[in-house]
Formats: sequence, structure tokens, C-alpha cells
Amino acid sequence: MRAWDEFLTLQEIELGIETVQKWLKSLKVLRFDACNLFLEAKDSFQALWFEEHIRQKVLSRLVNNNNKKIKVHLTVANANPKKAKKSNPPSRQSFNHHPQFILQFDDLDPYCTFDHFVKSEKNALTEKIFYNLTQNSSELGVFNPIYLHGPSGTGKTHLLMATAHALRSQNLRVIYSRAETFTDHVVSAIRMGEMSIFRQAYRNSDVLIIDGVHDLSKKSATQEELFHTFNTLHLENKQIILAANCSPAELQHIEPRLISRFEWGIVLNLSPLDRQELARVIIHKAQFLNFPIHDKVIDFLLENFTSGSKSMIRALEALVLRSHLNGQMDRHGTMGITIPIAKQILHDLIKEEQQYVLTPEKIIQATAEVFGIKVEDIVGKGQTRDCVLPRQLAMYTCRHKLKMPFTKIGELFGKDHSTVMSSVRQIQKGLDGKDSEIMSSLHAIQKKFQSTDQIQ
Repeated sequence: MRAWDEFLTLQEIELGIETVQKWLKSLKVLRFDACNLFLEAKDSFQALWFEEHIRQKVLSRLVNNNNKKIKVHLTVANANPKKAKKSNPPSRQSFNHHPQFILQFDDLDPYCTFDHFVKSEKNALTEKIFYNLTQNSSELGVFNPIYLHGPSGTGKTHLLMATAHALRSQNLRVIYSRAETFTDHVVSAIRMGEMSIFRQAYRNSDVLIIDGVHDLSKKSATQEELFHTFNTLHLENKQIILAANCSPAELQHIEPRLISRFEWGIVLNLSPLDRQELARVIIHKAQFLNFPIHDKVIDFLLENFTSGSKSMIRALEALVLRSHLNGQMDRHGTMGITIPIAKQILHDLIKEEQQYVLTPEKIIQATAEVFGIKVEDIVGKGQTRDCVLPRQLAMYTCRHKLKMPFTKIGELFGKDHSTVMSSVRQIQKGLDGKDSEIMSSLHAIQKKFQSTDQIQ
């Protein structure tokens, strides 16, 4: 496969022949079509190295003869072999017969199974409903749709993928798709005049799972297709599962007719994990990576990566990979990875975490500094314009930068969720109307964090 060979040659220049020979040329090429390359890593360490060092490069550099990007799919040899044969959507091949139009669905992470989902008392009911859905096919369509919401890092994607894994093992046609992927499929199908293939793919599924429906905001064509796809599947009693970072009522710029349908079945919540539960997440993942880890190092990760479980797991994976690469494992063994060693290995990620993490408190403090008022004025009950506008801007920033639910913002500012929604809409209206005061004030608040690109 010439494109891959050329890419490897380029990497030999950038990384060195030995590095490419060890980490890239040992990847097994499973198959290749016009826009997709399927590779297999020999173990999780090779896969982690690829994700950290190569993934971004292939996204920008690996193209076919028509200068179209080639998507690389990486699996690990012998990872969950019993389910590996059924890890791809059963219907995928039937939608690849048009070379110019390929519906490539999102892959499932082999780690994301019910066995690896960390138990939490406050999330027990939600997990039980999803698990029961996979154990009894008669449960499919009883609650339709199932709408799952919760802040980032609470395990929504893990639970959705675990459900997809389990249902696919029963030979059901399950489509798991991120909202961005669904949008890409709609746009490509419209552009290439292949809407019939798109509709056949999505509407012939037994179970449709869309992850991150909040990302469909302001995408009218995508929302239109989801509306009709939803109706078709619902009429046929096919199970629909949706997930977002907020409840249906709190979705912004989503058509009311869609929001009402999202509430037809059952709405479930996942709450953030506490420290003890997050520690179990680290232990589970470390065991999966065959990396024994000391309790003190677990505490170190918990204390230094506080923005969510995603950053924490990213740090753990970096610790595993880098400790192998720099020989720390050979010198000390896994249980010999001490806090000073972990701190040295993860110094860049720690700095990034400290620099980029944004909290509601930082937003309120920055807003107060920009307007020259006290924090108490922003979270207080004052109704003068000197207090109201900064308060609305702080609420808007919490909503759009932290994706906080309206109810949580209301608790922070001592307001009900309808007041928060009204405030956010007011600021958005000002931005849409090019209100100079609102635009300059918001820019000044964001400048406090150096640039909007650094706010996560």
C-alpha cells in the first residue's frame, strides 16, 4: 500500500530508522480500501505509542491518490478475541460498494465493556437499565428513546460502547455514531447525492446510538435527517439511545420537535465520580494495561489531574508508555515507579493541566476583575446594570466554556434555571447582533486566560 509506505519513509527521516522499525513497521496491515487502513498492534504499549506519537500525523498527512484523507483504524492483537469478530457494525460492508461514498462508522473501544465500568452507588440504576437492555432482547424498545446525560468524564461513552459491544455479540445490527460522524455522513451524502445509501444504513439498524447530540446545535440539515431517522426507527420499535452533556430541556439551538422526542422514553443521568470511584477507574485501567501501580502514585494522579477522568486516564496511559520507552520499567519495575519519577515523566501534562483547567470560580473571578467589582456582586442579588451584565456574562461563559447544565449554574449563582437560560440567551442575542459592549467584555474575560483556545 503505497501511501502507507511513503508515510513510513517520511517517518524514518523524522524519527529515525530504528524507531520506525520498532514501532511502525511491526504494525500488521489487516486490510486497505480507498479511504481506510486497518492496522493491528502487537500489544497495548505499541498502540499507546501510536496514539501519542503518530495519530495526529496520519490525520494530516496520510492521503490516497485522489488526495483524500485515509482514516487509520488501530486494534490490538488478541484484545477481547471472543468479541473482536463482531466489533464492527454488521452492515458496514454493504455501504462500501460506492468507492466515492463510504459510510465509515466509529469504532468501539475494546476496553469499554460492562466488566470495566466502575460501579457507583449513585449511578447504579442507570447502569442497571443499560445492562438489562443487553440481557433481554424483549427490553429493546420498551423505553424509547433512552436519553443519557451527564458532565464530561462521567462514563457516558463507556456505557454506550459497552451496550453496543453486548448487543452486537447477539448479532444485532447496532450503529454507534458520534454526533460529529452523523453530521459528516449527512453532509457527504447530500454533496454526493447518496442520501438513499445514508438512509438505508441508519434506518435499517436494530439499535441506533448517537453520542453527543448537543453537538448538533445549529446544524439544521443534520437535525432534519435525525428527525426523520428517529421517526422511522421509533415507528418500527427499533431501539434509539442518545447521549449529551445536558438534559433535553437544556439543549441549545436544537429543534423543539426533536427535544420533545428525546423525552418520549426515559431520561437517565450519570453523576460525577467521587475520589474513591476515580481511584477504582485508575486501578481498572492499569490492570487492563498490565501495569501494577502503587497507591501513592494513584493519589498523585488524582491530585494533579482534576479536570475529569479523561485527563486522568490520559496521564495514566502516558505514564505507562513513557516509563517503558525511557527504561524506567527496566530499572525500577512497575511498583518502583515513585511519585518523583511519575512527576518527572508527566511534567508536561501536569503543566498543561494546571494551565488549561478552567473552573466556574476562575470565570467569576476573571469577570469581577474585568468589571472592577467584587465576586460577591456577581453571585449576589444586586439588580443594577453594573452587576447584572457581568453576572450574565459569567453565566454565559460557564455554559459555553464548561458546558455546565443550567441547573448547576443556577446553584452557583443562586438563581433558578429559567433565569440562567434567559441570561444566556440575552448574551447570545447580543453577540448575534454584534453588540460592541458585550463582545469586548467577553473578549476581555477570555483574555484573562491568555486565549480562548486554551480554555477547555
